[in-house]
Amino acid sequence: MRLGILGFGEAGLRFAQDLSQAGLTDIVAYSRSGAKEAPDGPLHAQAAAAGAKLVKTPRALCKNTDVILALTPGKAALAAARGAQKHLRPEQIYVDMSSGAVKTMEQVAQMLEGKARFVDAAIMSPVPLNGIKGVVAASGADAEAFRALLEPYGMNVKVVGNRPGGASAMKLIRSVCMKGLSAVLLESLEAAERYGVLEATAADLAASFDERPFMQNMKRYVCGTAVHAERRVHEMADALALLDALGSSNRMSKATRGKLVDVAKMGLREKFNGREPDTIAAVLEAIVALKPA
Repeated sequence: MRLGILGFGEAGLRFAQDLSQAGLTDIVAYSRSGAKEAPDGPLHAQAAAAGAKLVKTPRALCKNTDVILALTPGKAALAAARGAQKHLRPEQIYVDMSSGAVKTMEQVAQMLEGKARFVDAAIMSPVPLNGIKGVVAASGADAEAFRALLEPYGMNVKVVGNRPGGASAMKLIRSVCMKGLSAVLLESLEAAERYGVLEATAADLAASFDERPFMQNMKRYVCGTAVHAERRVHEMADALALLDALGSSNRMSKATRGKLVDVAKMGLREKFNGREPDTIAAVLEAIVALKPA
C-alpha cells in the first residue's frame, strides 16, 4: 500500500513514524511549509526520520498513493480537498481526519463524489500520547475498506456508520460531555477552594468516579435523573445559593438546574412509574419522542 499524508504537522509526523515502524514502507507527505523548504531543510530531515518523503505539490502526493490521510486543521478541510480533487483517482481513498464540522464533511463527500472514495474520520484521543493506537472513528461507504487497509499496520480504526459526517458528529457530541465535564469540575473545585475544602472535595469526587466502571456511573446519572429530576432541582437551588454566597462561578450550575427543570417537566418519573429504567436507551428514546428535533 502507498500512503499519502496531506498536512504534515504533529499528527502527520507521528502517524508516519508509527506506520513506518509497523512496516509501511511507502509513505509520502505534503505540507505548504515543506514545499517551500530546501531538500536538506529540517522538515525534510524530520520526515525522513519518520519514514516519509516530502513532496512538492498535492499533485505529486495524489499521483503516488492509494490512501490519503488529510490531517489539516478543520478550517482548512474544504480547501485541502478542493486542491486535491483534480488529481485524485476513483479507486483512491481520501480520508479526511481534520476534525472539521459535520457539514464540512458532508460538503467534502459531495465534492469528491465520483472522483475518489471518501471516508470521514475523527481522531478520538491525543495523538502525542497514543499515536495510531488511539481510536480513529470512521464513517462513510468506504470506511470498512479504510479499516481493512490500515488495521494490519496497527491503526485502531472503529467503523461507526456509512454516512459521511458520522465520525465527526461522534467526536463533537463526545466533546459536549468531555469539555462540559471540564467546565463543571472547574466550577465545583473553585467553590471548594473558596470554602477551604479543595483537597477533601477533589478526593471525594475522584473516589466517587473510581468506585465503579464509568458505564455504570453513566447509567446511574442518566436513569437516576429521569425519575429524580424534580428533587435534584431543589438541591441545585441550594448549591447555587452557596456559590452566590462564596462569590464563586455559577454558569454551569445554572445550566444544570435548567436542564433538570426541563427533564422534570417531561414527566419521565410518571412514565417509568417512579422506578429507574434498566437502560440508558430507554431514557433517551423517551426524551427524543417527547422533544423531537
